[in-house]
Amino acid sequence: MRTVLIGFALVFGTGADWPALPEKDGAVELPAQEWPQRPGARTVRVSVHYPTGKLESVGKQTGLMLTLHNWGGTDCVGTANPRELAAKLDVVAVCVNYLQSGKADSIDGPEPYDFGYLQALDALRALWWLDSSLAKRGKPYEPRRTFCTGGSGGGNVTLMANKLAPRTFACVIDLCGMKKLSDDIAFNLPGGSGLNARYSRDPKNKSFLSLDEQELRFVGNPDHLAEMKRLGAGAKIVTVHGTEDTTCPFADAEEMAFWMKRARLDVELNWIAKKDLDGKVFTSAGHALGNRTQIVLGFDHYLLWGGRVGTMRDGKSDFERREDVRYRTSNGAFVISYTNGYPVGKFQPARPPVEYADHTDLSFVLDRKGNKLPVRTVAEWALRREHIVENFARATGPLPSPMKRVPLDVKEVESVKVGNLIRRKVTFASDGATRVPAYIFAPADKPKDKLPAILALHQTTKIGKDEPAGLGNKDMAYGLELAQRGYVVVVPDYPSFGEYKYDFAAHKDYASGTMKAIWDNIRAVDLLETLPEVDRDRIGVIGHSLGGHNAIFTAFFDTRLKAVVSNCGFCTFQKDDVPSWTGPVYMPRIKTEFGNDAKKVPFDFQELVAGLAPRAFLASAADKDNDFDLSGVKDVMTAAKPIYKLLSAADKLETSYYAAGHSFPPAARKAAYEFLDRHLKK
Repeated sequence: MRTVLIGFALVFGTGADWPALPEKDGAVELPAQEWPQRPGARTVRVSVHYPTGKLESVGKQTGLMLTLHNWGGTDCVGTANPRELAAKLDVVAVCVNYLQSGKADSIDGPEPYDFGYLQALDALRALWWLDSSLAKRGKPYEPRRTFCTGGSGGGNVTLMANKLAPRTFACVIDLCGMKKLSDDIAFNLPGGSGLNARYSRDPKNKSFLSLDEQELRFVGNPDHLAEMKRLGAGAKIVTVHGTEDTTCPFADAEEMAFWMKRARLDVELNWIAKKDLDGKVFTSAGHALGNRTQIVLGFDHYLLWGGRVGTMRDGKSDFERREDVRYRTSNGAFVISYTNGYPVGKFQPARPPVEYADHTDLSFVLDRKGNKLPVRTVAEWALRREHIVENFARATGPLPSPMKRVPLDVKEVESVKVGNLIRRKVTFASDGATRVPAYIFAPADKPKDKLPAILALHQTTKIGKDEPAGLGNKDMAYGLELAQRGYVVVVPDYPSFGEYKYDFAAHKDYASGTMKAIWDNIRAVDLLETLPEVDRDRIGVIGHSLGGHNAIFTAFFDTRLKAVVSNCGFCTFQKDDVPSWTGPVYMPRIKTEFGNDAKKVPFDFQELVAGLAPRAFLASAADKDNDFDLSGVKDVMTAAKPIYKLLSAADKLETSYYAAGHSFPPAARKAAYEFLDRHLKK
């Protein structure tokens, strides 16, 4: 066990008139953030439990712990007993009657169920009050031993509290909590759960659920988990979930776990099956689990000061930092402000995109007044890149919400041995409406170590994925050749090519074929990550022509792609045939909204290639290409070079120019494969 100094939290900021700590176990009422469903002042009941029942028992090793009730409960129902936690773990244990506590409001009430947002803010406010009150009182205690647990709805609030205050907890323990406000739960639709959160899809209805609100309440949201990691989230996240739970579906727990692991958060999974039942602690593999107090105490090695692990928060809490925590959503961002110490949440709608008259010059970024500011720092380039994302969406439509991810549901169509490889033809679910046909190449014999992987994208050809898979033009068999070179390879069809029957007019939720293909390709990377042979940190993408620019488009959004090869796939719009980009397979808006004018198209390839930095990029291009002018390729690469240099990645921007027409000859493929080897093989 490590030695630590006794910590003291910040004293009250603007809340000096809040109630004092009770001298013995007791309850107080705290002011809470307004609930838009019932405007006006609101308070929450908070019950406090000391190690021996008295404030005087708090000592220099005493920690803080929230234990949160279930959906429909009050006080400490359906969660670990606070008195036992306080006594056995040496913590001040707090129960919170967060928003919609009790059956009348949470189950029988007409308003939609909050599902973790304001509820977590209520719980965090109670925690801040406890933390600040102890400091104000001058009590020695250990705020770095800050924990949270809850069952069912309380498990959901626990996970949300850790999300909204990602640098505050040392350990959180979720017991069969809801992981996702799925459509079936939100709108009482048939699906994996019988829960009804009573929301409406009608924007005019008071109970309307916006996509942004739904995204925030998805605790497995991969974008938000990545932001938590970037902020320095360090809590041990323990989730205990019954494999037969149909109230809070086990599939949602598996999905959350996948993305938490992908974000490299410190998550420990405890899936409870029938074989794990002991009749005392665990009595059910369903939602009930068993004795939730004993389940939590079973993780005392994380919770005790003298435990064999004894987790302790590193650094300052969000209360102490007094900084904003910001989670971007499809149409804006949720901002959790800690300016006053305690959290206040608000939604900020996205502002109109900052428009650029010149997309070929990357040396500046525009402010909201249109003033040019030089790009000299990584932060300044990051802002320009945000503007590129926004402007790209003007032509293609936005990247779909993470809520659009559905289980891949991979179905094998055939399996064929090709030399020392197995070529599997599969289909996988991209969204709730379409399935993507694809080939997967993997070694016939199980490899000793995990392998690098490639997403191989085909050109404009009727046979689609068959060509890179070696079933067409042999000079386009880069999927097969890379598999023979030691990569696991997935080769999907582009919408409407090969076996992928797709009616662009029927799918109004995608503004362009380009964005639909980007989403399908991102899901293909998801598929690669599920394969046991694949090293998820060594995935690249390659494509020719149509596949060449889609390699860029996909990698621009999916940073899991660490090396990118585009062969005969792009040049600046200034030197291209702009009307050729406007069919339904591509971006109809270039014609309908931007008049096929290269100067009006709201993005250019200089921006996209620079936006790949600091990842490795190879522009492979032919000098006699009649589709993509070589001088236009060089213009793009010249413009992108300073950005790669700024991001200390100048050596990762490479070119391979060769004498040929619009093709991918053996020498060019060899150069591309060697590039991928340098950046993806150990």
